[in-house]
Amino acid sequence: METMHDERPLRGLNFVFSGGTAGIGLAAATEVGRRGAAVLLVGRDGERGARAVTSVRAAGAGEAAFCAADLTTIAGVARAIEAIAAWRPRLHGLVHTAMTASLQRVDTADGFERAFGLQYLARYALNRGLLAALAASGDGRIVHVGAKAPAGLLPDLDDLQFRRRRWSLLPALMSSQVLGYLHVQEAAQRWRELPVTTSVVCVGMTRTETARGWPWYVRGLYRLFGTSPERSAGNVIGLLIARDVERADGAIFFDPRRFEPTPLALDAALARRTWALSEQLARERGLVFAEPDRGAR
Repeated sequence: METMHDERPLRGLNFVFSGGTAGIGLAAATEVGRRGAAVLLVGRDGERGARAVTSVRAAGAGEAAFCAADLTTIAGVARAIEAIAAWRPRLHGLVHTAMTASLQRVDTADGFERAFGLQYLARYALNRGLLAALAASGDGRIVHVGAKAPAGLLPDLDDLQFRRRRWSLLPALMSSQVLGYLHVQEAAQRWRELPVTTSVVCVGMTRTETARGWPWYVRGLYRLFGTSPERSAGNVIGLLIARDVERADGAIFFDPRRFEPTPLALDAALARRTWALSEQLARERGLVFAEPDRGAR
C-alpha cells in the first residue's frame, strides 16, 4: 500500500482490532502488521481468527494473536478488556470495526437492541476500560469505523432500544452511528489532557462478510458498486500510521477517499447526557471504569 503520510515507526507498538478477523479490520491490521507492529485481533469465530492471525503474521507482524470475545454483552466486553490488558499493558491503537446488519430485530442477552449494543455501547465500554493502557503508551489512538449518518439526525435517548418506536434496520444503524459521534466528541473533551486521540472514520459500501447476509439484490449492488476492504481501510490505516494526528482528535472523516478530518460539533449537552446514560447502563451490569492518571499531552 502506498501512503502520503509522514509515518511514525510502528515496530514494537501494540494495536487491537475489534472485529479484526475479516473485512476492513483485517485489512488495517495487515498494513499495521506489515510495518512490524504487534497485533491482537478480537472476534467470535476461532477458525476465522486463526486464519487472520496467520495472514497478519505472513505480512510481517512482530506478533499476531487472536482474542475470542462476545462483545454483544457487557460481561463479554469486561472479559475482553481483561484479556487485552493481559496481552499488553500499553496500547498504541484500538480500532472498532465490529458491525451488525440483521434484517430482523435481534436483542442481545443484556436486553439491548443489537446495533446499539454492539456498534455503540461495546465501543464505549472498550474505550473506557482500555483508556489507561492507551494513555500509558504516550500516543494511543482510538478509531471508530462506521457510516455517514444523515445530516441533523439525533438519537432518541429516551427510546434507544426502539420499544416505543417501530424498529427497522436503517434507523437502528444510523442511531448507533450518531451515538458514536457523540461519544467521540465528548471523549475528546474529557480526555484532552491525556495522550489519546479519538476519531470516526466513515466508509461506504464495502464488500465484506457482513454483506453476505443481505438479500440477493443488495448483494448485487455491493458487487457492482462496493469497494474492497483494503480501499475502505485507507483512513483507518492513515490514523494509525501518521506521525501527527492532533487535528483528528474529536473529528470525523466523512470521505473515505480523502484524509481530511472535520471537527465534530454536535450538541454538547446531548453528548454529555449520552455519556452519563452509557456509564449508567454499564454500571447496572457490573462494569465500573477506573480513570487513568492525568498528565500533559
